[in-house]
Amino acid sequence: MFTPVKLTDGDNTHYGLGVEVHTRDGHLIISHSGEVSGFTSENMVLPQDKVAVAVLTNQEAVGASSTIANKLAALLVGLPPSQAGQTTSQARQIFLGLQQGKIDRSLFTANCNAYFDAQALGDYHSSLQPLGPPLGFRQIVRELRGGMTFRVYGVFFPNRRLVVTTYTMPNGKLEQYLVIPVE
Repeated sequence: MFTPVKLTDGDNTHYGLGVEVHTRDGHLIISHSGEVSGFTSENMVLPQDKVAVAVLTNQEAVGASSTIANKLAALLVGLPPSQAGQTTSQARQIFLGLQQGKIDRSLFTANCNAYFDAQALGDYHSSLQPLGPPLGFRQIVRELRGGMTFRVYGVFFPNRRLVVTTYTMPNGKLEQYLVIPVE
């Protein structure tokens, strides 16, 4: 149940039988998150550290339970802060590139590169460029889903707010990068 499935090319999915299995700074973490209308949850076990964290929230479609669980687990076992700054910087640079109608294709999987064809890049450029540089760009959710890391970023402008969602493969390549308007 806790053995991660390997892909045919040998890459680790970090996904066992219904649970995420990964290490952070040498600490084994087994986790499972959940969501149902009006509620989210995160359950983390660090078996070698004899630590378990369970967080339940009565919120809908937000990552508060995962954020709280990750921070609590880090405090309990003395982990350094996460690398959220690096991924946020990369996501912001991609966004700025999209405003110019360009992307660094080496950051994406073949599927994601196929999505970003000339028409999609043109659409992103024409809709995002007039907004100018964002006033803020910050990660608000990070959780593991189906062997990938799912992140949500808030992008803030004087009169507008956007959300960027990403799915990152275990090898660091982006499988999905979406920009979503917030009404």
